[in-house]
Amino acid sequence: ERTRQHRKAPLAYRLPMTVTLPTEADDWAAAWRDRINERAAFADSADDFTAVFCFEIRADDAYTGEPIQFVVVIKDGVCTAAGTVADPEYDFAFRGPYSEWVTMLQGDLDISAAAMDGTFDVEGDTMRLLRRQDTIAEMVAAAQNVDTEFEH
Repeated sequence: ERTRQHRKAPLAYRLPMTVTLPTEADDWAAAWRDRINERAAFADSADDFTAVFCFEIRADDAYTGEPIQFVVVIKDGVCTAAGTVADPEYDFAFRGPYSEWVTMLQGDLDISAAAMDGTFDVEGDTMRLLRRQDTIAEMVAAAQNVDTEFEH
């Protein structure tokens, strides 16, 4: 009788790690990168697409700290880097108040609608961005899958 050998999943898959925003922003970005790269739909939608995104959380009534800028680097369907960077260079930027980011990360705010109605300030080639709506939606879905505790 043969016994089955099971390959152990990497620790990140076995033990969900709750990350606190904004305190653990770098850890959150690393988890976001991992969630992005786990999504086959992201890989498909971002195939042949290379861009650097800046996602900025701005202060509001709930969070009064300094802005937090996440940089996400996409290269041919793979998120090659994600982290916090002060004054990054980027192709596209999404900026909005902390409370709206919380709402979006909880699944209660659509990124496309938030970009269109001014909830988020968007910077970059609008036509190129519109052609990559599926990629953006996959990035947001990945962010929503990071086990997040909101500090404020």
